[in-house]
Amino acid sequence: MRILLTNDDGYDQPGLIELENLLKHDHEIWVVAPLHHCSGTSHALGLYSSMELKEESFRKWSLEGTPTDCVKIALMEVMKDNPPDLLVSGINPGANLANNVFYSGTVAAATEAALWDITSIAISVQVTSLHPKPFFRTASFVLQSLMEKGIAGKIPEGTILNINVPEVEPDKIPGMEWTKMARFASDISFRQLEPGRVFAYDRYRSLPVVDPLYSDVDAISRSMVSLTLLDSNRTSSALPPDLELTFGGS
Repeated sequence: MRILLTNDDGYDQPGLIELENLLKHDHEIWVVAPLHHCSGTSHALGLYSSMELKEESFRKWSLEGTPTDCVKIALMEVMKDNPPDLLVSGINPGANLANNVFYSGTVAAATEAALWDITSIAISVQVTSLHPKPFFRTASFVLQSLMEKGIAGKIPEGTILNINVPEVEPDKIPGMEWTKMARFASDISFRQLEPGRVFAYDRYRSLPVVDPLYSDVDAISRSMVSLTLLDSNRTSSALPPDLELTFGGS
């Protein structure tokens, strides 16, 4: 299988290198990833800046752009004659759960691939103060297990498989389960670098407010692997309100 790898942390970061080492023996691996750290950039594009593409090694490029830019450049330029069968974005050091999915460059890269009808996976591993060193080996173990089960051929078209892995050793994982996104409230504060003019984030934490059974947050809290299918089409399945869709009084 021809697999495109990317992330939002940078082309030389350990989570991406872990993926390369895992997949290179059985698959044809291509890498197009950001030159710089791009966490929290969501689906941003570098529309108003030039982006240097540099071949770092065989089939591995860095791009001075966002994760979404990397996927677009990969599909339209680098791999235009050899499109990938699968995109894997990660391994992100830090879970992408609940609302954080909307801010994640890792998930955005996978979403961009899905918009091009490329089967796509985003994979992240939980990181907390209890275990500040990411369990990349556990995430690698999980992805290998899913690949052996043929997951690449079972993801519905237009969807993204968002994998979140708990911060435990592989033999401590009780299992995997399909989940839905929980919903977070944010505990945020800013500090003023220049009074009233220049601000920086002082604290950014996520607080679960709706944490239903079978959610991604619930699964990770029980050291389960969370598997969430995200739709690249954001049309709501909710019924629209009963509203008269005419203008004027008649």
